Amino acid sequence: MATATEAARNAGGPTSHTQNQMDGLDFEDAVRAAEKARIALTGPSGSGKTYTALSIGTGLLPEGGTLGVIDTERGSASKYAGLFTFKTMKLPSFEPQALIRALAVAAARGIDVVIIDSLTHFWSGRGGALAQVDQKTQNSKSKNAFTSGWKDVSPVLLDMLDAILSYPGHVITTMRVKTEWVIQENDRGKKEPTKVGMKLDQRDGIDYEFDLVGALDQSHMMTVDKSRYPTIEVGSVHEKPDFSFGHTIAQWLDDGEGNALGVMDYARMAVDPQRTPQQLLDLLSDAETAGLLGAAVLDLGKQATSLGALIRLMGSAARVKDPATPVDGVRSLRMRLEQSGRLDALVPGMDGEPTRIGDLISFVQDRARQAGQGATAAGGQAERNGHADIHERSAA
Repeated sequence: MATATEAARNAGGPTSHTQNQMDGLDFEDAVRAAEKARIALTGPSGSGKTYTALSIGTGLLPEGGTLGVIDTERGSASKYAGLFTFKTMKLPSFEPQALIRALAVAAARGIDVVIIDSLTHFWSGRGGALAQVDQKTQNSKSKNAFTSGWKDVSPVLLDMLDAILSYPGHVITTMRVKTEWVIQENDRGKKEPTKVGMKLDQRDGIDYEFDLVGALDQSHMMTVDKSRYPTIEVGSVHEKPDFSFGHTIAQWLDDGEGNALGVMDYARMAVDPQRTPQQLLDLLSDAETAGLLGAAVLDLGKQATSLGALIRLMGSAARVKDPATPVDGVRSLRMRLEQSGRLDALVPGMDGEPTRIGDLISFVQDRARQAGQGATAAGGQAERNGHADIHERSAA
């Protein structure tokens, strides 16, 4: 059987995996980068998801690091404040957009391990995805959830998932499962009713996005349903996972090659007032390659946005300030920003201080208009002087 190299040679194609292609597609040596944990803990009410998340999260912490909890469970995590050291943020409503903002704030505050307790509320809680679909469907003419409600809400859910997966620190989420009572035999051989988890109370398939999924039962035993970590086997059972469980994961993750730019590195470079349009375009390309465009960050106005949207906004501001940008280019930028409702967004102004991009555009347009009027006046005066000179020579 011909090898891949021989087949490529016979087909007239490249024979080296290091050869660059015209379209940029190519193979390169795989390298395991230093990554951050993405863990989901599932289980019925009372199975110990919050306590287990705090235990594992504490084990994931770097020395001197900070643990933070985004709390949707009416302050349940705070009951363990005497056992664990962490910061908490309580959310009054559970729109997916609220979680994106919470993650942006966590990133800005330097939270090393963030626990979302629980992710279920952003699906079926007050203001969650299901509630938004119902509201949008009722307000639509068609009353069809698939052509109206989900059409608007699905992109928001994807934005929320992007914000979770691209968070610059470790992330642990808890998720409820819909429960049912069944008759099971206990360790004494007697039949008794037992509450078991049946179906994840979240969007189908969301558990596929995490690197480790642990299912907890009423006795606080955790069975690993999924694991991309060689040190944690699928099917393994852990009794009340503690600090050491998280520490084991952290050690394996930290063993990868580091020094890659993180989300906040890109965000800091994006808001640098000295960045040129080309530099910001290159930054956008680099962030896209790193898979970080959907990361939740705060803009100069402390509003939540994605890293990609932040870099694009800063690129627009840099183009406005660039003397090489034609007047028509500035005008079209203003129209696009107005259509997207972003004229009030803050960007570095001419002096580097935060200013509304709408005001920056107006300033540049006024200056160009005044320069044009000055050039017209100077041209008119030169023409009048020319006529006067001709008249004088004729008189002579």
